[in-house]
Amino acid sequence: MTQEEKKALLDTIGDEATKQVQKELTGYEAKVKAFAEEAVKNGNLITEKSFNDYKEAADKALDAIKEIAVKQGTTLTDVVAKMETQTMGTKSIGEVLEESKEDLRKVYQQGQGQKTFMINVNQKGDFVMAPFDATKAVGPNATISGIAEGTIASITQGLDAATLLRVGAGSQIQSQYRNSSWIFDLCNTIRAGFNSSMPFAMWFDELAKDGSSATVAEGATKPSVQYKYQLNSASYKKEAALVGFTQEFALDFAQLESDIRGKAAVDVINHVNSSILPRIKAAATAYNTGTEFQGGTPVADANDFDVIAAMAAQVDNATFGANANAALMATFKKYRMGIIKNSQYSYLNPPDVLSNIAFIGNPDMGTDDVIVGDLKQYNILLRGGLIVRVGFNGTDFAQNMYSVVLEQFYFDYISNVRKAAIVKGPGFSDVKTAIGA
Repeated sequence: MTQEEKKALLDTIGDEATKQVQKELTGYEAKVKAFAEEAVKNGNLITEKSFNDYKEAADKALDAIKEIAVKQGTTLTDVVAKMETQTMGTKSIGEVLEESKEDLRKVYQQGQGQKTFMINVNQKGDFVMAPFDATKAVGPNATISGIAEGTIASITQGLDAATLLRVGAGSQIQSQYRNSSWIFDLCNTIRAGFNSSMPFAMWFDELAKDGSSATVAEGATKPSVQYKYQLNSASYKKEAALVGFTQEFALDFAQLESDIRGKAAVDVINHVNSSILPRIKAAATAYNTGTEFQGGTPVADANDFDVIAAMAAQVDNATFGANANAALMATFKKYRMGIIKNSQYSYLNPPDVLSNIAFIGNPDMGTDDVIVGDLKQYNILLRGGLIVRVGFNGTDFAQNMYSVVLEQFYFDYISNVRKAAIVKGPGFSDVKTAIGA
């Protein structure tokens, strides 16, 4: 029985009871009026007959009203019982399961689905069961299910996947962490113009001279000295990336399109740095002065500070005092060096001889890798700025797409005569072995 049916039934019972009471009261009022008129006619004298008629009418009306009230109460009780019976059911658990046998078999065969029942105790104290449909429960209007027992949310959504995705347009963007252009900061980085006069970079390397000056006696022949040079060149390289967009993406996610373009530019420049680092390692001079650093006395219990000091000493010696200014290592190695302790577990600070060297950690460096030197001797020439090209690639036009190309032209090189200013371990362990006992 629905809520509307319940309300209609109760209203009907109430209307019928009201009509019956009004009918009895109307008859009673007629008897009272007749009784009063007779009393006036007789000079306000009330006869025994008229009084008895009045009393009989009053008692009859009162009894009728009482009977209507009793019937009304009985009827309401029956209605409530009827409602409860329809909700609870009148059949036992076994009877209901037997009737639902086919539905339950289908659920078992399909391996999915369910059939729901509700068990109650009837007025006699027996367990009864009836099929239960939670979706038909009526409750308050709410945005979630379960506010009242068995009720579901008043609002649902039937948005398609494309619409749901576009709901997030304009949301805050949480970006991935990215490396920086840290190699540019360490090296001799120059921005040059982008023109046809720069198809390559050129420089002269001074070679070892022939002959040497000498102390000459009076009348003796002066020695000849010849200086020699070698012309070298480096061709430019190009770092590039292509990013494609559909017209729908650019239209509905303009914020993301702009973010992607910006991040692509950053990633191109960062990858230039990542590409140059291996070439710096290849060009660096391997550590080869362990014997000289020992000076006949090996370094006992050599630690990471000793390694950097030994490599900086090789740079200083090879460049006649053009001191190293940076030590490159892995990020974790840098922090590990920061907690070096002595035998009493006190932290050790870098020695004063390393005070002018910056310890730089970066994930691009290998776990044990180490480079020490004057990185300003390595040259990077950016041929113009980052170029951005927007257009159609292949079948872009036919497919309602367009492409964005980002590219950076650059040169990177180090003179052969300046390679002595950068020393590689290649690893901390290698140098420890070379200077240790």
